Amino acid sequence: MKSTSTLVTIVAAAAAVVYSADAKKDKDVETVETVETVETVEVVEVVKTEDVDAKLVTSPTYWPTYSPTVIEDDEPSTPKGFLGNGLIDVPELGIRLDSSLTATQIAKAGQKVQLKDGNSNLRWHNWMDGASAIALPNGGHVYVSNSEADNGNGGVYGLYFDKKGQPYDYKQLLSGTTWNCSGGKTPWNTWVSCEEHSQGQCWEIDPNPSSEHHDSPQQTVLGGKDGGKYEAVAVQDSKDSDGPTFFVTEDRSNGALRRVETSCRGWNALKVGGCPSKTTYLRFLNNQRFEWTSDEALGRQSASKYYPNTEGITFHNGKLTFVSKAWHVIYSLDFNTMTWARERTGRGKLIGGEGSFLGQPDGVISGYNQRYMYFTEEDEKGNGMYARDEWGKYYTVFEAISGQFVGDETVGLSVSPDGKTMYAGYQEQGVLFAIKRKDDKEWERYR
Repeated sequence: MKSTSTLVTIVAAAAAVVYSADAKKDKDVETVETVETVETVEVVEVVKTEDVDAKLVTSPTYWPTYSPTVIEDDEPSTPKGFLGNGLIDVPELGIRLDSSLTATQIAKAGQKVQLKDGNSNLRWHNWMDGASAIALPNGGHVYVSNSEADNGNGGVYGLYFDKKGQPYDYKQLLSGTTWNCSGGKTPWNTWVSCEEHSQGQCWEIDPNPSSEHHDSPQQTVLGGKDGGKYEAVAVQDSKDSDGPTFFVTEDRSNGALRRVETSCRGWNALKVGGCPSKTTYLRFLNNQRFEWTSDEALGRQSASKYYPNTEGITFHNGKLTFVSKAWHVIYSLDFNTMTWARERTGRGKLIGGEGSFLGQPDGVISGYNQRYMYFTEEDEKGNGMYARDEWGKYYTVFEAISGQFVGDETVGLSVSPDGKTMYAGYQEQGVLFAIKRKDDKEWERYR
């Protein structure tokens, strides 16, 4: 995607005033929160590419920082890098990695996976994409990974680890689908895999080999009767509700974010013809508020105007957070106040001065203790994985060495159930990394 940018400085002595593209047209002024510092933001003109309409994205509204998570035995510090003191080259992997971390390549497309008792029967799948590490009853976990292959050659695969973190099996869990992009984990430890084509659907897979549903993937109600170019799924669960609520993004210029409220739990909650459910669509209002509407057309109009081509989505510190890949913007919905906020991702130079999150944000997950949000990236020049802390600062976790993984994208972002291993890799070259802290602590602990 080609873009041109202009730096605009906003001096916020009182209430910061910003003009949206629509405000300029309608001669309206939108007032946002008071900011006590001088802030430089970017105005970016996005040129039409693929399914994105040519629009002007103006400076994002102020994003309030979250209250920090308190851990009594650890005090926050200001690192020069993400957790370490900058990036170090790992030439054998083709990446630059935060100095506090270690990375191991554990799979590569077209090659058999090295298991603890030999090699796998299957070769690692092509076009890996969205993923999740899901706990198993035996104390281990399974890394479920989509394949975004076309013409019915997509699907879902599972790499199984024992309780010591050693891989012991690799197999296909869903076949016959197309362009399986991302998805999400359910509260009952199944995986929803979403297809990204005009009639795509979202499929539920139970990766637990001892489950009665393990060999019977099912189409869910999330895709609706007409289907769509679906991306990712987030879940809001409450003990006070009959069933959880699911949120699904769609990669179209008018792809309305949909909310599906279920009325039960378990395998029948998302089953077509199972428990009753209700679908509504996100509609942004002009006063920084939002609503859910049963009118899909209104939802699509709002998406086209405010949040086109949405991809990654997660709940972070109680707020529903998702990205517009086309606009390089991250959105946050506060369900308590029914208000929304947004900000540009990356902002050029990152903390420590190393790396640059200038590509399109793609996948997003919340960390083990929700201290960080983690992002994958698609960029023609090189790309990586990045973190945003609770104070709104961005860091490079790893990034491609210059000349490596050109035109590729980082995918497969997930954290193991014990919080110690981060999985991520590159789609086109099909490499998967297991990344750990050198001190063997959970990712969300301070240094």
